[in-house]
Amino acid sequence: MKGMMLTLAAAVTTVAVAAPAEAQRWRPNAWHTVGYTTVNGRDSDTINVRGTARSRQMRVCVFNGPIQMRDLDVRYRNGAKQDINVRKLMRAGTCTRNIDLAGNRRDVTRVRMKYAPLARGWVRPLVRVQVR
Repeated sequence: MKGMMLTLAAAVTTVAVAAPAEAQRWRPNAWHTVGYTTVNGRDSDTINVRGTARSRQMRVCVFNGPIQMRDLDVRYRNGAKQDINVRKLMRAGTCTRNIDLAGNRRDVTRVRMKYAPLARGWVRPLVRVQVR
């Protein structure tokens, strides 16, 4: 009986550890968050992207409060850059359109976002950059 309980406990522990690893696996067509920042009243922020994942699309999502997104300056590992006009009022919980990155599959190293925060008071919008 004691042996059966130990075996059962080991099996439950194995499943509990394996499930989070599966959830974090890189899926090529899924959106992956590569960086985020909290808007603190400035008119621009830069997110440095770690790693060497090749991406074909990007989007920016906003949480906690609205912002007026102006444009994005995207830098790639090979030194090239892409300026993307967004010009959109983004409410909390919304994302930009799916933005095609110039070239085939690009390695994004830095994203500079220019915006105007609209929220007043204690709420600070959270901006998240995702690629796939």
